[in-house]
Amino acid sequence: MELTYITNNLFEITRFLGAIIGSIGVTVIFVGCLRGLYLFLKKFFTNNALLADIRIEIGHYLALGLEFLVAKDIIETIVQPTWDELGKLAAIITLRTLLTLFLAHEVKEVREELEEETLIRKLRTNFSRGKRK
Repeated sequence: MELTYITNNLFEITRFLGAIIGSIGVTVIFVGCLRGLYLFLKKFFTNNALLADIRIEIGHYLALGLEFLVAKDIIETIVQPTWDELGKLAAIITLRTLLTLFLAHEVKEVREELEEETLIRKLRTNFSRGKRK
């Protein structure tokens, strides 16, 4: 009787923690999308932000949100794992990890493009200043 009580409480605790961590993950992704929208509108109206900056910003939020969602899935499966649940967990973790890796690769490429673009702008500015003298 005591073991059943502990198992049921542990099951409820992990479900509760999983819900909290999952909510955090979704919130992080949502905040990242809002931040991206804000930066996009800022670029649209003032032409101050670069699209590459926006992609990097959203990519960081998406990767972090996915990490929280992976943690949620792991916590929810800890108490009473079945082979079916473990298989689903492995598939979910694999897909989310691959998404995170692809996002990290994409962010790295965009950051390199942004650095090249910034360097080209600086060279053009310096070149045009040199011609005026």
